[in-house]
Amino acid sequence: MGTLLRSFLFVPAADDRLFDSACAKGSDAVILDLEDGTHASRKAAARASLQARYARLAATGKAVAVRVNGDLLTLVEDLRAAVWPGLDLLVLPKVEHARDVQLIAAAMSTLEAERGLPAGHVLLLLQIESAVALPRLHDIATAHPRVMGMMLGSEDFSLDLGGLPSEDLLLAPSLMVLHAARAAGVQPIGFVASIAALGDVDGFRRVLERARSLGFRGAVIVHPKFIEAVNDCYTPSAAQVAQAQAIVDAFEAADRQGLGAVRVGELMVDKPVYRRALQLLADAPAPTQA
Repeated sequence: MGTLLRSFLFVPAADDRLFDSACAKGSDAVILDLEDGTHASRKAAARASLQARYARLAATGKAVAVRVNGDLLTLVEDLRAAVWPGLDLLVLPKVEHARDVQLIAAAMSTLEAERGLPAGHVLLLLQIESAVALPRLHDIATAHPRVMGMMLGSEDFSLDLGGLPSEDLLLAPSLMVLHAARAAGVQPIGFVASIAALGDVDGFRRVLERARSLGFRGAVIVHPKFIEAVNDCYTPSAAQVAQAQAIVDAFEAADRQGLGAVRVGELMVDKPVYRRALQLLADAPAPTQA
């Protein structure tokens, strides 16, 4: 998973119809959900289906993820069922302490060694879903090298606060998660809205553009109709690539002349603007070979 994962689609792990649909969609990753998306009566069947689903997803080129349960006894069952060759990512819900992450990572190491996976192969995406986690976000984000990203769980977090998942409630904790993820050097994933809202795609595009402007990179979604919007938001357009390349070329030429800044159109380009352009170019898809 060396490239940016833009879109993560939740799929109930025991639902054959939705899984078949997800295989045919364009998300970068599919999260097979053993937690809230799977009824307690179907969790055993969901666990038993995981390895076959890994093989199907691998054939599509998607990253394979599983969301486990947060309570300890169920989590142990989930880990034993999930950590097999073919798994790329575990999604940990309701993380509140760095020690939670470290203990789970240690168990993953044992299972990887037993089952022939490279050490440290399976990474962790952390979900922050309670107010008690907020003062500990930096420690949580830096808890283990397996952590690749962190996100706010809008529904559970707003429930924990006794409120509704409105922009007013979600903005401050979303920014806290974003800042902690950036400080830790992991991927900040999310947007300032309810993940459960299944409104129009154009409205969601505006939510995504705001999230990108704040610094988020990538989104977890529960409906495939939003996949294209997420991928578009986090894939630089041809015009954006051309502008970034012009900024890079102009700044590097100025730098060779001993200048610290240069004007490009109506933009004054100094080192931060230059570095932002470099990052956009790094996120751009590789040019196709003729």
